[in-house]
Amino acid sequence: MLSAKSTEQFPAPLGFEVAFFGRSNVGKSSLLNAYTAIKKLAKVSATPGCTREINFFFIDNKYYLVDLPGYGYTRYAHEEKQEWAILITQYLNLRRENILGMVIVDIRRGVTDMDISLFKVLTDLNIKFEIVATKSDKLKKNELRGATLELKAQLKDLGLDSEIVRFSSETGEGKKELYNLIQKRLAEFKAKKNIEQISENEG
Repeated sequence: MLSAKSTEQFPAPLGFEVAFFGRSNVGKSSLLNAYTAIKKLAKVSATPGCTREINFFFIDNKYYLVDLPGYGYTRYAHEEKQEWAILITQYLNLRRENILGMVIVDIRRGVTDMDISLFKVLTDLNIKFEIVATKSDKLKKNELRGATLELKAQLKDLGLDSEIVRFSSETGEGKKELYNLIQKRLAEFKAKKNIEQISENEG
């Protein structure tokens, strides 16, 4: 729909949007392309840090998918990375009531310190988030099971009850599960908004 480099360029809120977070080169763009079945929807590059603005995609005439710049890549100048951080912070503060976060992690590497820092930011802003573990096709079956259990243990140690969707942009694993999870959360958001609206009207 559009690529925003400032808050003035953000589209009007629709009441629900799914924001994708993740370290640079974790497979975020490939996931978006596989999920929507549009190969060139999000630009895929072997070079980390390709996404340098906030990209909004309009889905099913209902909600936005939001592709945020990846974190953890050091190639770009400190000042430029600070600008991204400010823009992302502004986005989170302005739209937090509408956001469902999807934090993308590489299942082979699990949760990193930078991911944990993001978890804290989202939790402090009361933004609900789930975990999508990409690149599941890179592991053998027994390795995948072990990596999944390790990821669950990491989240439990952090006191998180987020759901985990294993995803592969190569095989399509997790596409249906991710779609169903988003639809479930969309229905919950709508129900919550309806309850809030009723309470306001009664008040």
